[in-house]
Amino acid sequence: MSGITGIFRRDGRDVNPVSIKKMNDKIAHRGPDGSRTWCEGPVAFGHQMLHTTQESLHEILPFQDENSGLVITADARIDNRKELAPKLGIEDKEHVSDSYFILKAYEKWGEKCPEELLGDFAFAIWDKKKETLFCARDHMGVKPFYYYLSDGIFLFASEIKSLLTFKDSLDVNLNEIKVAYHLIPIITDRQSTFYNNIFRLPASNSLNMEFNKLEMKKYWELDPNLEIFFDNQDDYYIKFRELFEESIKCRLRSIHPIGFELSGGIDSSSVVMMAKKILSKNDVNIHTFSLIFKEIKETDESYYIKKIVDTGGIIPFYLAGDSISPFYAVNDILSYQDEPLETPNMALIWKLYEKMNLQGIRVIIGGHDGDSILYKGENYLSELFICFKWSKLIKEIQSISNGGIIEFFKIYVSKVLFELLPAFHRLWLKYRGVRNEKDFVNINKDFIRDLDLKQQYKIMELDPKKAAKTSKKIHYYYITLATHQKIFEMMDKFASPHSIEPRHPMMDKRLVEFCYAVPTYIKYDNGWGRLLARLGLGDLLPNEVQWRRGKRNFFHVFKRNLLLFEREYLDDLIYNNKFIRKYVDCKELPKIYNRYIDGIEGADSIDIWKSAILAIWLENTSSKEII
Repeated sequence: MSGITGIFRRDGRDVNPVSIKKMNDKIAHRGPDGSRTWCEGPVAFGHQMLHTTQESLHEILPFQDENSGLVITADARIDNRKELAPKLGIEDKEHVSDSYFILKAYEKWGEKCPEELLGDFAFAIWDKKKETLFCARDHMGVKPFYYYLSDGIFLFASEIKSLLTFKDSLDVNLNEIKVAYHLIPIITDRQSTFYNNIFRLPASNSLNMEFNKLEMKKYWELDPNLEIFFDNQDDYYIKFRELFEESIKCRLRSIHPIGFELSGGIDSSSVVMMAKKILSKNDVNIHTFSLIFKEIKETDESYYIKKIVDTGGIIPFYLAGDSISPFYAVNDILSYQDEPLETPNMALIWKLYEKMNLQGIRVIIGGHDGDSILYKGENYLSELFICFKWSKLIKEIQSISNGGIIEFFKIYVSKVLFELLPAFHRLWLKYRGVRNEKDFVNINKDFIRDLDLKQQYKIMELDPKKAAKTSKKIHYYYITLATHQKIFEMMDKFASPHSIEPRHPMMDKRLVEFCYAVPTYIKYDNGWGRLLARLGLGDLLPNEVQWRRGKRNFFHVFKRNLLLFEREYLDDLIYNNKFIRKYVDCKELPKIYNRYIDGIEGADSIDIWKSAILAIWLENTSSKEII
């Protein structure tokens, strides 16, 4: 986790060195180990350095290669150095930086170079001989990349705040469509931000730019037809284990203590136990960080966390989350995030990163998002029904229901009938008095009409999910959701103020492709999802974790603490806040709030949260005269 900035004057004018320094200084928190800029003619690069690997100690960025005329700035960790070295004619030694591998890959393969790279990266290369700027972002979008583009100038940075140093001369204002996407929410948008004309470079995309020409290209996407078949069923689990172990090894390259997020779920537990196996050869203890809840048992995962810790070789650190307000450090968090957040658990995450920083952690490894990658069985039962595999369907429902007739019927209705007859599902929800997500009851009706939000929601959210009718298609849908990129960006900006680099082994490209391509029955069978991990890592996981069903979430503590700690602020927000009146239905929101206070089923505290966070962000941003 470092930081990059850059300016390309497309009008041919020289860049003022003061300008790139201002941009770079704005993200100084990303670079406690050094800050540099490079400026020549119409192009300037900046870099903020965070040392995490041995190779980064020898890295100087921005870097200019005199022989090739290439200049690079990068926030990157390249995982296939060993395979690339002979192809590029360089050594895989600690004095050779990851950014140099990228530069030489570009020299050899040009704009196709990202296709040859594995790892997490966001970089820009200026080719002085061709007068071409090339930028790319990694396959899954772990490393952030934001940009502003006009006919005269192109700006890029790891964080939006760097671009806003030029707010007085840029055409930037509030992007109201993004406000709508926040409130609804619409989660399939990969490119826009809360600022008009400031964009994200989407995951697995590159930009190739000349003075009067621009081309954006998607260099990789998961092949929806990808399939892998082995003769022996056990071979699938052996191969998964091999790929999973490699994905962990790649992310253990660090010169500082590594921390591991341990929630008690099968994903984070699998990461911790595999890392422990790998590091045990070096007699290294694992440092884990967990949230526990002594008062709110519906959220607490201490039982499962303890099962992992009790296997030995682990130094655990715990943060009690019961008494943390959801608005703890809210102004600091939103300042670093640059945009409103949808996650109601941001204060818990922030506090956990504070604890990691105090323990000297520079790299944190977690299990996001094993639910999507490993597959939990979505649409599988309805697929069995459609394909007339009714005998198998009955066995699957019996496995889940444990033989209970009433539970069997409930599962059949919810997992088969509701999936096949969505109109019946809507009628059932209406009968139960439960809100449907697309009712938009919390949003200003004029705002809905002016932006045609119901149609946008249908096209961007409902239709893609409805089209994913088979188990393979729904697995593809969840793996390729824009939510992953958004969460990676969010986690990056939680970590950067604490000088920590997040790494995500579940999102290793090789692992993602394999988990998607294997047959469904290898991933889900007899009522059990995520079988690749359960069976592939069975000797590593305690039985209670390996065969646990479901997972508790943070909603219970959020729902309680939002009122417990922030009632006075919420009262003022709901009835008096002027910043959200244009976007929120000020007649309906108090009704939702009162139902939430009274504990009425269907009253959504998330609506209150999203409105509150939007109000705080708009007020803070307005005070800085950005919007």
